[in-house]
Amino acid sequence: MVIPDAASHRSRHEAIVNAIEKAVRGVDDRLQRFHRSAVSKVKPDGDLLQLGSHGGSEFGAWYEERRENPPLDQPAFETLVALHEALLNHLALLAERAWKSDKVPVEEYDALLEKVSAFRDQAQRLAKAFQAAISDIDPLTGAQTRQVMQRDLKREVVRARRSGSPACIALADIDHFKTINDTFGHRVGDQVLASVSTALIDNLRPYDSVYRYGGEEFLICLPDTGPEEARRVLDRVRARIAKEEFGTEDGRTVALTVSFGVTLLNPRRPIPELVERADRALYTAKEEGRNRVEVWRAEKSASGPGAA
Repeated sequence: MVIPDAASHRSRHEAIVNAIEKAVRGVDDRLQRFHRSAVSKVKPDGDLLQLGSHGGSEFGAWYEERRENPPLDQPAFETLVALHEALLNHLALLAERAWKSDKVPVEEYDALLEKVSAFRDQAQRLAKAFQAAISDIDPLTGAQTRQVMQRDLKREVVRARRSGSPACIALADIDHFKTINDTFGHRVGDQVLASVSTALIDNLRPYDSVYRYGGEEFLICLPDTGPEEARRVLDRVRARIAKEEFGTEDGRTVALTVSFGVTLLNPRRPIPELVERADRALYTAKEEGRNRVEVWRAEKSASGPGAA
């Protein structure tokens, strides 16, 4: 695996916002050309007259390549695409009528404006949602920020208290990260952080969450999960990371392993104490050889956190 230069999840969200904004500009351009043709009674451009032109548009082609991939497979995005398709088809019918007839029925023109308004409203809602998501993402790693973590953990504690369902949190720490920085330089170190973050996000379950906790540490929230199940989930992720060969831009390879400390999210205990328990379990994992998953146990936890 080649270590990425940027956080892929943040870049993915930025690309979606750009595509939505381009789609809106594309609609505005078609409307401008439609009005020019209708007012001046000149033949409309070919794309204005074409039914089914959504698929051939830049936005339609972009969506078609990615429609099965999250988050584009969500109903809100399908609604935007359907509105875009209906708008272009209505515009095609009206463009031909406006060119060939003296008058376009006002109700048909009003219907076009309603479609334009509906499309713009949906596009604006989606763009704002993805822009908000971008602000919640750490720009280096693509994990969610510590501020988002605090909010989400409070909500998870409330949910666990009400439902009685178990949940776990874990701290993940890149083993020998200082040695990686000293050997390869801080640029490669940053790329390693991004790469490990991507590996965590891509290999955990869809409903698990990954946050940049600080330095080379990530905090993971595993809802509806007891400690032993959390151990199994994280051990699978740990093994996948350990098997990868992470290549630098200059052709060298970096061997990476990650250690994990897990604790049950006890809704009766304060969040800082729960994070401290995960940190103590992580310390135990480091003390017992690294590249392993340890679950917090009061009688087994070591007295000092923070091994490198």
